[in-house]
Amino acid sequence: AALSDDSPILSQKLHCIAQMQELKRPRLSTSCSLASPPENIRRALSIQSHVVHGYVGNRAAVFPLQLLGFDVDVINSVQFSCHTGYPKIAGSKLNGEDLRTLVDGLETNKVLQHSHLLTGYIGTASFLREVIKLRQRLPATCRYICDPVLGDNGKLYVAEECVAVFREEV
Repeated sequence: AALSDDSPILSQKLHCIAQMQELKRPRLSTSCSLASPPENIRRALSIQSHVVHGYVGNRAAVFPLQLLGFDVDVINSVQFSCHTGYPKIAGSKLNGEDLRTLVDGLETNKVLQHSHLLTGYIGTASFLREVIKLRQRLPATCRYICDPVLGDNGKLYVAEECVAVFREEV
């Protein structure tokens, strides 16, 4: 049965979510600041796919990270209609220059100070090589979590060149 807005179950769930957010989420100012974030704030830069239909990549990662108290910045490596397991996908891939432009903007505004870097599906080798350079620009204490989404069931989702970069450079 669907829950109405005045449902006691829905109200209880919303209350629990609000309590969790109060306990786990650090207080962040809504104003822009060029100062370094406090040491205890966990900031993740999530570089993964974005799909219009389905829940993979950043669509699946951001909300759970936020519930765990992370302040999450998102860069979508690709924008696809559906994940690459579908017979037909439509959309676009960012290349290395696109990523460099975004990262340069973050660095210029002094917000490239993440405690965690998370990568998933990456559509081009030039983008992946730029991720390698990005790691050098992040704080030395930044933890890198790499999920090299390459394929499934014996089928590659990425070009062979990306596999080689993961194997030899990452």
